[in-house]
Amino acid sequence: MLDNFDRFNSSHDWIFDGYSADSRGSAVYLELVSDDFKEHKTIVFMDVTRCLVTEYGMENIVYSLDILVDFDSPKFMAARQILDRSTPFDRGLSPKKIAVLSASFGGEAWIEYSTYRVLSKNPG
Repeated sequence: MLDNFDRFNSSHDWIFDGYSADSRGSAVYLELVSDDFKEHKTIVFMDVTRCLVTEYGMENIVYSLDILVDFDSPKFMAARQILDRSTPFDRGLSPKKIAVLSASFGGEAWIEYSTYRVLSKNPG
């Protein structure tokens, strides 16, 4: 599976519409809606070990959604430190990919996972 979200053009200015977690299945679901409300995507992250969502409110505008796979990069190390502070019991585990949803306004998310899939929903 490709580790980028280029196939839905850009997630910039999309709406972070919701999230949920299935702790029994170790999955996290992010709901994203395009700024024109014509596209709705659910990103399902699987084999999730840690997830942190902050500042989620009634309006949440996405600045970027990045998949960090270079475990030596400064961005990856910064994201892992955020997760280490929020969930210290998983420190020392082998590194996994981290999805980082950064906000222009509102909620942000850090998700440590193994694989993902994207589900599209037709409006209507």
